[in-house]
Amino acid sequence: MRKEAREENENKKEEDSQSVQISQEVKDALWWMLNPLPINICTRGSAESFVVLLSVLGTVAVATSKTFKKPIWVKAMIAGVIHGLAIHAKLYPIIYTASFMTYFAYQEKRSRVVYGWQSQIFPARLSGANDSIRYPFPWTEPKRLFQLIKLWIGRLLCKSSLMFLFTSMGTFGLLTYLAIHFYGQIALEEGLLYHFSRLDHRHNYSFFWYLIYLAKSRMATVGADSLLLSLKIMGRILLVPQLVLLVFSSLGIAPYDLTFALFIQTFLFVALNKVITAQYFLWYFALLPLCADRIEWRSKEMFAAIRLLVTSILTWLGSAFLLEMKGMSVHFQVWLASILYFAANVNFLKDIMANYKRPKEKVN
Repeated sequence: MRKEAREENENKKEEDSQSVQISQEVKDALWWMLNPLPINICTRGSAESFVVLLSVLGTVAVATSKTFKKPIWVKAMIAGVIHGLAIHAKLYPIIYTASFMTYFAYQEKRSRVVYGWQSQIFPARLSGANDSIRYPFPWTEPKRLFQLIKLWIGRLLCKSSLMFLFTSMGTFGLLTYLAIHFYGQIALEEGLLYHFSRLDHRHNYSFFWYLIYLAKSRMATVGADSLLLSLKIMGRILLVPQLVLLVFSSLGIAPYDLTFALFIQTFLFVALNKVITAQYFLWYFALLPLCADRIEWRSKEMFAAIRLLVTSILTWLGSAFLLEMKGMSVHFQVWLASILYFAANVNFLKDIMANYKRPKEKVN
């Protein structure tokens, strides 16, 4: 009798624990709502949450909606308008354009012939041999990048992807024109051109900050020009891996897992930027919950990568505190901390992609 009563109590406990389980959607919302970083950034008067609302909760929600029963090209038009508004509010979402185009193109084709395109790139996926095939990234199999480019040249010329491109760029262009019309040339300079020439060394996590600081302090000397030139050359060199991963993720990942592609694009874009402030972290923080369930966080590699990333951030914050708050001359130490932070970001992204599992797809 006692044994049966004990078993009944254990069963009740299990039922109670199951009844209070929080859904993944609620966890995603709590990750953003209760995260101290977005709360703190918003208190400074930053509009990053509004941009995230447009680029994530707006465009992504419309693009991936399962309850939106309109034709795909209509969905692409609505998402394009929101995307154009997001680009006007903050220029960085423009890097997502190719990913959205390939996603809509794939959805349009998939609605006609399920898996019709996928067999050319991931044949093992169709056989059902493995539900968690990992992506061979271009540095482990370079020819795949060229295969994807060749494969997608014609695919993007479909109704839904072109409607998204025209509506997004049209909305962005119209809003920019209206801003210039009402506010003059300053709207173009401060809202658009400023992003291409911004050089700010304060509160900057990027290792570029030290070169920017030295160049600005030597503007009156001959050496300033050479420093600025080296800064520009290094910036162009770092565009190469960013462009490679942007193209690969847009063509090889976004059609099948849009949110993961957007996350790695944003993370790399921030890590390689010449200016990195705390508000930039919000751009990929909002995307992480949407793809976190496909990453093996408990692996040894991920644990080590997270530990290194946290250590680099704390190191940078500690040295920056001594520089800005205590007035100590530790500029070189802060620069070394910035290099460590950059290396930790690259390592973190590498391990995320290595521990990523492709989601299952349902055959209609």
